[in-house]
Amino acid sequence: MRRYAFDEEVRLVIERDADALARARAYEGAAMVFPMEHTVVELEAGEARVAIDRARFAVVPAKARHRVSAARGASAHVVTIVIGAGAWKLVAREYGAFVDERIFAKIIGELRVFARTRWVDELVQRYVFERDVCEKHASRAARFLETELVKELFFLGREQLERHTRSSVLFEGGALATRARAWLEEHLFEDVSTAALAKQCGASESTVLRAFRREIGVAPAIYVRRRRLEEARHLLETGRYQVTEVAARVGYDNPSAFAVAFRAQFGVPPSRVRPEVASLPAYGEPPRRPRRRG
Repeated sequence: MRRYAFDEEVRLVIERDADALARARAYEGAAMVFPMEHTVVELEAGEARVAIDRARFAVVPAKARHRVSAARGASAHVVTIVIGAGAWKLVAREYGAFVDERIFAKIIGELRVFARTRWVDELVQRYVFERDVCEKHASRAARFLETELVKELFFLGREQLERHTRSSVLFEGGALATRARAWLEEHLFEDVSTAALAKQCGASESTVLRAFRREIGVAPAIYVRRRRLEEARHLLETGRYQVTEVAARVGYDNPSAFAVAFRAQFGVPPSRVRPEVASLPAYGEPPRRPRRRG
């Protein structure tokens, strides 16, 4: 296990020992817990238990005693980022009127699970690389990545709160479609049915399908397939996974079927995707990606 502290405001904990991982712990700040690579873990805090994997991450409140356990015999690789008060001050300074400290306190005040968006995943990967591999604990890039992670947590949390506080009265318009899409994102790599989606939205299957097609433009099943392929492309761009492995991770048992679907969506076979190298930005600047050729 490796622990790093930056101005005692943001701590980075990297764990690969399944036995050590299962020991109870509590941090002074709220903790963002990210399973890495193939790791699937169960996080227990009080009476609450949640399962998280490569597609999701959890936030544990400050000083909350919790355990993180991997399946017996499975590999374990978990990154925990502990947020101090100084990290929020940076977000407030950078984004001002767009963020609210009271809402953030509510977000990190209880155990929550979020879909791991492509941008959040990239931030975590780059943050670990900056501090653990390059050992740049006080660099401008490290501070930028910390600020972005906390900012993303705020906006993901605010969206979650808004969905939970809406009235249970059925809205067939944008609110229903937004709710349905958010739930699909949270269960992107699970086998979900239209019936399960409708139950979560509190509406009939026909109502959900009609609202989703109108607002999103496609049926939920097509949306899920496209999003899985987008995540597959992201995994291929990291250069860390083989095509067959990526196919299995995004729900394809047949690599050939995966290749056909991938080419239909992106115009190239998955074997042609090459790793992208994104340069770390200077402090306060947006990330820069090289332009694609062709």
